[in-house]
Amino acid sequence: MNNTMILYNSYQIPQHLIDEAYEYAVLSRRYTSNRHDFHAGGLDNKQKKMFEGKLGEKGFKMFLLDNSIEFIEDHSSYEERDEYDFLVSVDGYDVKIDVKTRTEAFHVRTLEMVEQAQSHPKDIYVSARLFRDTNTVKLLGWFSYDDMMRVNRIENQGYLDNYVMFDSELRPMSQLYDTYLIKCKKQ
Repeated sequence: MNNTMILYNSYQIPQHLIDEAYEYAVLSRRYTSNRHDFHAGGLDNKQKKMFEGKLGEKGFKMFLLDNSIEFIEDHSSYEERDEYDFLVSVDGYDVKIDVKTRTEAFHVRTLEMVEQAQSHPKDIYVSARLFRDTNTVKLLGWFSYDDMMRVNRIENQGYLDNYVMFDSELRPMSQLYDTYLIKCKKQ
């Protein structure tokens, strides 16, 4: 078995995954919490942000597939809050992974709503950058729930309290692979 991690500079999202993300965004737009609507635009903006987030998830999915990682992808109803984006089993323990997607070059931090972290914590947060014009995703790094609690930086930019992790605080994807994912490789 090859244990060398495969990580591309960016992941070109194929059309079938773009379609899957779009379909989910259209279906979920009315159910997405108003607390997630950080910008003007109402339902159309909720759909756009959900679509962008789902594209970030698809980039991470491609990384998992390229590395032959066994995982469960969230398939909860678009009407309910998901418990994870991806689930992997490490040493008999289910590890919940949440992909956080950003879209702008000036975004230099990853946010997780305090309420969400308290009521539905994830174990791992992967930061992804979506390039809208090309539908490509770059995986920037990751941090654990424990990392986020240790830093314990909370900011409010006018839309609820968020834990904040700056890019300089992200761990490399190779560490995620070596610490967790390699244990989930298909045999």
